[in-house]
Amino acid sequence: MIGLLKKDLLILRRGYMKNFFLVLVLYTVLGIALQMTSFFTLMSWMYGFYVMSLFSVDNTCRWDFYAATLPVSRKTVVTAKFLLLGLCIAAGFVYSLITAPVAYLLIGEPIAESILASLLVTLILIVYFAVTIPLTYAFGPDKARSAMLLLLGLAGGCILAAASLGDGGGAVLMVLFGWMETSPVPGFSIITAATAVLCLVCWLVSCRIYERKEF
Repeated sequence: MIGLLKKDLLILRRGYMKNFFLVLVLYTVLGIALQMTSFFTLMSWMYGFYVMSLFSVDNTCRWDFYAATLPVSRKTVVTAKFLLLGLCIAAGFVYSLITAPVAYLLIGEPIAESILASLLVTLILIVYFAVTIPLTYAFGPDKARSAMLLLLGLAGGCILAAASLGDGGGAVLMVLFGWMETSPVPGFSIITAATAVLCLVCWLVSCRIYERKEF
């Protein structure tokens, strides 16, 4: 497990180290200059895409053929990817926590609200990338990206359709958002638990797909 993580981290260091610091500085400067704290939460998004790019690197180098000869189970190979993804997104969340006081100084956004917004974005990103991984194992990096764009389009269409149903759909959405605002602790607890369950399901599906692959 440690060796697999070191291998991926080495690839990220060699391929994205300069880009990492450039994006970090750019997003920080833009967030301060434009007084848009949303830029601070985008680091988790960037880190997640860095990890997902490893699948393309592995595919190009035919890493899976070599990994099949190593004394590690295929479940361990999959787990290493999920673990690295979690660590990188967590690093982005920590960055947003550090910048929460900056958001307060810039636009007076309460620190608690800034942290909750960062947590919500982080959970959404975890869901996005967790679903992307089994699709990547099943169809490859390129087709998985197309599939996720399709799923995002369908999800957005469903939300818009629900909001346009008049008082019925719009009222439901308003009740949900209002409940999240007035009761953030139970609301985020439920969302976090649901995200954890979804990640577990995606991990199990990914292990199942990868174990059935022939190299």
